[in-house]
Amino acid sequence: MKSRRRSRLAAAALALACTGASASALSVGCSTRTNDGPPAAGSPHDGGGGDGACSAFAYPTVTAGLDLFLTVPDLTFDGLDLDGHAAPFTFRAQYTPCAPINVARLLVVRVGAGWCGTCRWHASHTKELFDLDVGPRLELVDLVVGDDDNAPPTPDALAAFRARIDAPRFVAADSAFTFRVVNPQRAPLPMVLLVDRRTMRIESVQNDPTLDALAFRIRSVMATLDGTPAPRGGVETRTDGRFVRAQWDMIRDIVVPDAPPADPTNAKGDDPAAAAFGEALFSDVTLSPSGNVSCATCHDKTKGFSDARPQSEGVHGGDRNAPAIALASHSRSQFWDGRADSLWMQALGPLENANEFGASRLFVAHRIARAPASKLAYEAIFGPLPDMSDVSRFPVAGKPGDAVYDAMADADRTAATRVFVNIGKSIAAFERTIRVLPNALDRYAAGDLTALADAEKDGLLAFFKGGCAQCHYGPRLTDDAYHAIAFGTGRKDRAPDRGRVDGVSPFLASDFAGDGPYSDAPTFRPFSRDAIAASAAAPASLGAFKTPTLRGLPATAPYGHGGTFATLADVVKHYSQAGADASHATYAGEPEPWLVKFDDPTRDAITLFLGVLTATPSR
Repeated sequence: MKSRRRSRLAAAALALACTGASASALSVGCSTRTNDGPPAAGSPHDGGGGDGACSAFAYPTVTAGLDLFLTVPDLTFDGLDLDGHAAPFTFRAQYTPCAPINVARLLVVRVGAGWCGTCRWHASHTKELFDLDVGPRLELVDLVVGDDDNAPPTPDALAAFRARIDAPRFVAADSAFTFRVVNPQRAPLPMVLLVDRRTMRIESVQNDPTLDALAFRIRSVMATLDGTPAPRGGVETRTDGRFVRAQWDMIRDIVVPDAPPADPTNAKGDDPAAAAFGEALFSDVTLSPSGNVSCATCHDKTKGFSDARPQSEGVHGGDRNAPAIALASHSRSQFWDGRADSLWMQALGPLENANEFGASRLFVAHRIARAPASKLAYEAIFGPLPDMSDVSRFPVAGKPGDAVYDAMADADRTAATRVFVNIGKSIAAFERTIRVLPNALDRYAAGDLTALADAEKDGLLAFFKGGCAQCHYGPRLTDDAYHAIAFGTGRKDRAPDRGRVDGVSPFLASDFAGDGPYSDAPTFRPFSRDAIAASAAAPASLGAFKTPTLRGLPATAPYGHGGTFATLADVVKHYSQAGADASHATYAGEPEPWLVKFDDPTRDAITLFLGVLTATPSR
């Protein structure tokens, strides 16, 4: 009631200002239109900040910080305009004090991110807002707080986000998450604000609203500002008595993955002979000088291609939990910190890691050349091996940084490294053949409403309400982005693990990247090096780790990049506290603001649901 009275008083004040004969400056600047419709787009009073006389009004004075029913400051963001061209978005340009008094006009400010699944759903249903009966009275801007990897949004990232919008308007970058202060409670994205363009006051804030709820709120705010009767709310249709349209749409997108996307950087990625060779190499302990470590040591098929240990085992042991790799071929980056952009680049890392295999590229190349079966298989796929019998030219072990390797002729270093790279490409070819069987959620998503028990369905609903679907969505239930969730370290020295921020430099310095000299498609550019470099300096990258797939979760305990959570219940409890569990003090960075706190019943329901997310290998 107070809100409606305040809005009516504001409208009356505007009316006096725009019709008062003694206020010459105001009367020149104000519209004298009496029609009930908004001005045409591009007219002096269309709110676009053009050269109309209405722009003579000073922007409203801001007397307090951002909050509900307070004025938005005169903010400016770099972005893309209606035509997708680079242009700043300014709130000043949206200020229309002279819009017809009886026709409220709203700015919809939608704050989201490229990585966010719920944001993507809203973006793809934008047109429905403009198709509402009040749609012509709306303007909209999408403020993007992070790109698909959760790095600061670049112009390319804004263009990618804009391409997901079915009726794009303005898109702008806001890596600072400026409007977080409007709703300080941790809540899921997208955040949707409704701003009265005649006063630039924030009239409503909602987090991940259903489309029906958002439409009702828009109509309600319009009615309040117009001084007309409030609309009646309808009953939202729910599938299986639980899930609103957005939730059910996202559930239906969960389909068991089949063949992974093509990898142009690996010409042998889908070669059956390379896959067979790679499968043999995957379990080959002779690739390690210790003779007792292979890929399968940390990625055991019987354990969901993980190892059931807190930290990976190797010749000296690792500092991180071994990720399950059953569906790694679908991921756009590898390792917890993203320091590899292909499966073959990832496969090479442990081989030369002193704590894991403790090998080197020269050791591996000699091992292949001296084992008759391996030599035969290699040459059938990649052609003749170089003659490495002269150990003065090809030392028995060595890698970059070792004196014996660095002293080699350039051509010999390249030849040995090429053999090493081809071993990685063969292992990757095997990993690309791994498939998993459908689980109960897959059957439910396909339309079998009996596939889940009622308690599991309630857990799936709690999964949405707890904000989990922001990052866990799609076929693999992951966004493949990097997030700071305040998980404890797994490092032997107990120092905080800095995560993504320390993964950027090794990637950029490596010759094994997808655009490097050992790629089979060096002109392939699935990423922007500049954007990746910038992400290393972004505060959000400190302590951020890649979102793992939830498929196979029940079989891959313990959890987290440091393996610090023994059970699913432990992980969900940590999330329920929005990453603020004081018992895990050894982490870097700050928990992200869109983590949602939830109560014990919600926590228990989510934990029960996660138990259905099996990923049994199909062979």
